[in-house]
Amino acid sequence: MNELIQLAKLLRDAGTVFSYITHEEFNTCDMTWQQVLILEQIIDGPKTMADLNKALNLSYSTTSGLVSRLERQNVVKRVRDKKDGRVVWITLIKRPDDNVHSPIEGWDSGAYEGLVKQMRQTLRTLQEMTAVKQQATAAELREVKRVECI
Repeated sequence: MNELIQLAKLLRDAGTVFSYITHEEFNTCDMTWQQVLILEQIIDGPKTMADLNKALNLSYSTTSGLVSRLERQNVVKRVRDKKDGRVVWITLIKRPDDNVHSPIEGWDSGAYEGLVKQMRQTLRTLQEMTAVKQQATAAELREVKRVECI
């Protein structure tokens, strides 16, 4: 039970740090980590909805919803392919007041070095906890199989 409580606290802390950074960088509290992953995919150029679905391992409806939210925030736009109208490209919106295509492109992690370091440490701890749990589960399975063979 203590492990579960520690895990919940680590996830809460990582979420708090993530929310703070996205609020500061994107001027919104509505940016989710999945939306940031979409931005990461299209930072170097437009991608189709199918490309995003595959890269993020999300369903079409989930990806479409995330893109819709980014559209409402005026971060991306959908563009139909001129040759094949069934294909939809997602591209970053060039803002007149930006020298970059998207807030994520100009993000300076140095401004949040302490918070980023804290988040990375939290994620490392989560990875360690997960690895320990997986090893314990694997050992338990081996023991069950050993007993079944006897």
